[in-house]
Amino acid sequence: MSKGRVALLLDYSPKVINLVTGKKRRFEYLKLYLFVQPKTNLEKQHNRETEHLAENIRAHRQLDMQAALHGFAPDYKRLQSFNAYFRRLANRQRGMNRHNWDSAVRYFEKFADGDIRFIDIDLSLCEDFKAYLRSGPKLREARAGIGHNSALSYFNKFRNALKQAWREKLVLDDFYALSRGLKEREALVEFLTMSDIRLLLQTPASSELCKRVVLFGILTGLRFCDIHALIWQEVRGTADQYYLQFSQRKTLKTQHMPISNQAYELLGERELPGSRVFKKLYYNQIRDFLVQWPAQAGITKHLTFCCLRHTYATLQLNNGTDIYTVSKMLGHRHVKTTQRYTRLLDQKKRETTNRIIIDGI
Repeated sequence: MSKGRVALLLDYSPKVINLVTGKKRRFEYLKLYLFVQPKTNLEKQHNRETEHLAENIRAHRQLDMQAALHGFAPDYKRLQSFNAYFRRLANRQRGMNRHNWDSAVRYFEKFADGDIRFIDIDLSLCEDFKAYLRSGPKLREARAGIGHNSALSYFNKFRNALKQAWREKLVLDDFYALSRGLKEREALVEFLTMSDIRLLLQTPASSELCKRVVLFGILTGLRFCDIHALIWQEVRGTADQYYLQFSQRKTLKTQHMPISNQAYELLGERELPGSRVFKKLYYNQIRDFLVQWPAQAGITKHLTFCCLRHTYATLQLNNGTDIYTVSKMLGHRHVKTTQRYTRLLDQKKRETTNRIIIDGI
């Protein structure tokens, strides 16, 4: 180097795998230097301290290589960012699961208020994050705080990330097992009755597009993300045998769904195979529409697009469709998921009240 200095480097012989980049290397430049002919006491002290530091680095590198050889994570890896690791795991997800992982990461970053390293993670931090989620935080002031079941979902994503980190030996304890998840609560499931739907149809709608989408959601039980992404190539069949062939955005499961002639008519005029069925459709439109249209019809229920899916399920069950068929139509993986709708069947409950009659009362 200039000014009578020499640079220090580690010489690996033979070449080794760089634990950071994964590539083979022979030399590692330490960004340290010595004076070749130190002239002052300060330069001599600099050489002594730099040689001592370089020797410590060499010893740590050797320990890291030995740890990796025996299946342990090197110390420097445990000093890396858990935040960045959590984000990378989220980026690997697909479909609606990606959205939930993204939200979990954002809430963790807000909770942490800075970078958390693997070495910083302990049971206390896990429990504090759980308590933070249960407090119903919100990312933006304009939004409501998250509910219990959302907190459950986000905390489970965090626990899954810790489970993966433990498998990779980036944390020393299995915090997935040590920090228990939250118990699911039965959420209030709002839905429309046939009387409500008749009221809606008698009420003028501010948007014909939103009206068609809402009615299509009631007739098919599809999620908004699947309706939004629906293209004409996925709409197939002929009269009385129309069906949709598509991949669910949430589960990535291929779905073959028969639809009624009435549902098909709501799609409008057929266009090119690759074009969207419902063009210029945005969730904010539907969200606001589901507040305004029912209110104008005199319906006081708090409705979201998920309520249309609940409406489809309850109407099908009320009209005698067996739960296994409804489960298949909704694209549920397990019938247990569909069973929650059976609790909403007031009509069936009313029928059972008259099945036991005691004479003489």
